[in-house]
Amino acid sequence: MSTNIAKFWTANVVLQYNEALRDFATSRALSLRKTARLLAMVNIVAADGGVATLSAKYHYRFWRPVTAIDPTSLKSGGDLYGVGPDPNDGNTATLEQSGWRPLLVTPNHPEYPAAHGVVSSEMAEVFGTFLGSKQINLTIHGFDPSGPPGNLNATQTFATTSDLRTQIVNARVWGGVHYRFSGEAGVTLGQAVAKYDLRHAFTAVAKPAKRRHK
Repeated sequence: MSTNIAKFWTANVVLQYNEALRDFATSRALSLRKTARLLAMVNIVAADGGVATLSAKYHYRFWRPVTAIDPTSLKSGGDLYGVGPDPNDGNTATLEQSGWRPLLVTPNHPEYPAAHGVVSSEMAEVFGTFLGSKQINLTIHGFDPSGPPGNLNATQTFATTSDLRTQIVNARVWGGVHYRFSGEAGVTLGQAVAKYDLRHAFTAVAKPAKRRHK
């Protein structure tokens, strides 16, 4: 189960949440105006979260698990970001494991904070705010390991915003590409970015006043 969940989130995350948005709008028969507004929420918030994430990643330049566990991975195309030529955590109590590799391919950018944690937390906030409830019942399509490359054949439905945030943190740890504290930091950052954008760029739309006829 943990392996399939980790691989579920290797799908293109932009496609995942835009498809979830489309299904959400269709299943609830949203008007064109409400659908367009939600579309803007999802993609503007995600874009701002991406900027914040990469800014933080290249500020902290933290090493990936594959580098921390097996520094020799640097010689075979491993994590080349955020570490020197001879990475060492300075802690003699930790042991390295030569040849260790994660379940998922390590992304080619610094580790902290977890980008998937940011964007999924943002989406939890967007849909929760749109509905005015933490009960979102959001269905997301993801990668099915038994299907063809790049597929979105697997589906999961997340009952609450917390369910979505909890799984994305676990998924990236199970995949071996993030530390738990990085996933949790990503969730916190994503929620903060989403709340800021929703408060400043998506204030309530007042209904136009009815015109009086003389």
